[in-house]
Amino acid sequence: MFHISSTRPRHRPTPASEVVSRAEILGLLAERGPLSRGEIAKQLGLGAATVTAQVRNLMAEGMVRDLPAGQSSGAGRPKVPVQLVPDAAVVIGLGITPRSVAVATMLLDGQILASNVLPFSPESDPVGQLAAMVAGQMQDMAHPGRTVAVGISVSGAVDQNSSTVIISATLNWENFNLGQQLQKALDLPVFVSNDLFALATREISFGLGRRHDDFLLLGLGPGVGMGIVNRRSVFYGPGGASTEFGHMSVDPEGPRCVCGNRGCLQVYAGLKELLAAAPELGPEPTLEDLSARAGTPGSAVNSYLNRTGRMLGRSLGGTVNLLGISTIIITGETTALWEHLIGGFEQGLQETVLRFHHPLNITVRGWTEAEGAIGAAGMALHNAVVLNPAGSAS
Repeated sequence: MFHISSTRPRHRPTPASEVVSRAEILGLLAERGPLSRGEIAKQLGLGAATVTAQVRNLMAEGMVRDLPAGQSSGAGRPKVPVQLVPDAAVVIGLGITPRSVAVATMLLDGQILASNVLPFSPESDPVGQLAAMVAGQMQDMAHPGRTVAVGISVSGAVDQNSSTVIISATLNWENFNLGQQLQKALDLPVFVSNDLFALATREISFGLGRRHDDFLLLGLGPGVGMGIVNRRSVFYGPGGASTEFGHMSVDPEGPRCVCGNRGCLQVYAGLKELLAAAPELGPEPTLEDLSARAGTPGSAVNSYLNRTGRMLGRSLGGTVNLLGISTIIITGETTALWEHLIGGFEQGLQETVLRFHHPLNITVRGWTEAEGAIGAAGMALHNAVVLNPAGSAS
């Protein structure tokens, strides 16, 4: 049985090297299946003593187990394969938007056991609504007692140390201690983060981060944001405000942004702003409507999306030059318009990225309603199982 702290960790932080090796071992077993300790050490480039110690810890927590010894091809003892126990721990992720909450249940190997999208009103007892969603998800589990944490992702600035939403313009929340209140209602650890931070954290354990230690995650949706991963760690500034990519000013004479400045990327590339680019489509156009109109060569919408794509490309190019990171993931609802943004985007990159950073490694991920919840679940799993191992709480 897991012993996970129900409050923020008060113990000495796990050393970074142990965190990395722990995450890598779990990720490798999830991807490759049972492996001997020697094979784990070889494939991850870790020392035999490190692997042995980490496997022993993971085994004590019930997350891995030994299988019967295999046949040895030479002298010495037969190899003993180590196997991940996927259902030893379960986390629940909530991806919150102004109108709905995506809910996902994730196993230890990153597999999604169940997902759902439920209606939500951020103004009316949000803690009660969210607690009911988690309780409903747990009722459908075979072993609800194996739930070790809840993760929540929101668009906005979040102080992750206190799980407080500092400000979320899309949800109209300010200084809302969501994590503490929901933790009290559920009696489970609750981790709250910015949506891009959650998605980037999930990528470290279950996505691109398995092959790359450094990458950028560009999120295009209601907000425009960026997750920066350096040496398998997501950059996080003090007080919850960091990597506000959408508030990079690209035109000092541009429209006023909600942040108070002019010409931010957000006022051109935010989902609401993109949909407002074609008023002739009516009061509530969809991305599909916008894409259909953009398919007309020479249309005003086509020109707008091309210009917006170029702004995004130039801004991202400057970030690549600044950080020296040339592996990029692009995700979010706005990727539905990517065929209309890519021309301007590639032009913007060519105009800005230094030649020695070419070729860039760019992956565009399709978006589903469940992505926010999956990111939140991956973040919770990483925080509860990797960063806060069993028995470490005081």
